Amino acid sequence: MTKEPARQALATALAAEPTGLDNFVIRGDALADSELTRFDLVDGMASDVVGDVRRFAEALTGRQFLDYDPSYQTNSSQVLVEKLGDIPELSTVDAAIRRGDVPNDAGGRTVVAMAHAVGTGANRIVAYRLKGPGIATRRARGITLVPRDGVYRPIEGDVLFYEPRFDVLTRGEFAYFTTVTLIQTKLQAPDKARQLARDTLAAVTAKIRIDGFAELEQAVMDDPSMRAKMASVARLLQSDPDYAKNLTTKKLVAFVESYPDYDIPIATIDGKKALRFDASPQHRHQIPRLLADDYLHSYLTDRNYEAGSKQRVRT
Repeated sequence: MTKEPARQALATALAAEPTGLDNFVIRGDALADSELTRFDLVDGMASDVVGDVRRFAEALTGRQFLDYDPSYQTNSSQVLVEKLGDIPELSTVDAAIRRGDVPNDAGGRTVVAMAHAVGTGANRIVAYRLKGPGIATRRARGITLVPRDGVYRPIEGDVLFYEPRFDVLTRGEFAYFTTVTLIQTKLQAPDKARQLARDTLAAVTAKIRIDGFAELEQAVMDDPSMRAKMASVARLLQSDPDYAKNLTTKKLVAFVESYPDYDIPIATIDGKKALRFDASPQHRHQIPRLLADDYLHSYLTDRNYEAGSKQRVRT
């Protein structure tokens, strides 16, 4: 359990009223092969950035803290916590920031992230904004001009844009964030999601014969959208334990045979019917969708639909 120590660590850092600011640009195609450089801001703007980082950290302390679990669907009142060491690429960059002795930024490779470090020593807080709109641009069209002694000169290379918006904050051994998919996507640390997908798949298919199960398992672990689908199934099982009773070969094969339009193939294993995993790109999601019951029937129009998002109506 990391949530309570993480809450205390952040509260302690804020109680120290951290001041002082260091700014960093992380350049490269991804954090894994990035180059870290630093830059300074004029005093007025530096003060604003310090305030923005502190307000972001203070806002986090007012939320419900949860240990990171890839199956969660968080809301605006929650913050996820993970040990920084379990996010290797971010951990490497964060360690370099805290060591200091970083060269000054002189442009170059594409910007993948920006970071702002507030405070000193153990209470230092680092806020990161990862690549996306409003961080940097290489202009394909249009030319930005700035005046110099009455003459407008074009700006060449990257232009950085600051926004008081941060994706992840670190303090000590902890990382704090609010978007559950952040670790898997932008921070490239999918290990927990892969393990959850594997465990969930094993649990929900315990009574199901599947031709090509090993290939399905590997696909579920490697494909982010299939991992997300398994996380959805995990939530479904947690909220409705009786749901698992529907996950049998007999019931699923009967469903597939009754609704051939869904185009889910059936095979035979030892003389018995089984679901068959089709690894082709257009069909590899069929069994995960079936396990998640991603189907709807409209009583109004008497039509069947695939639907990955739905809310059960209870009577």
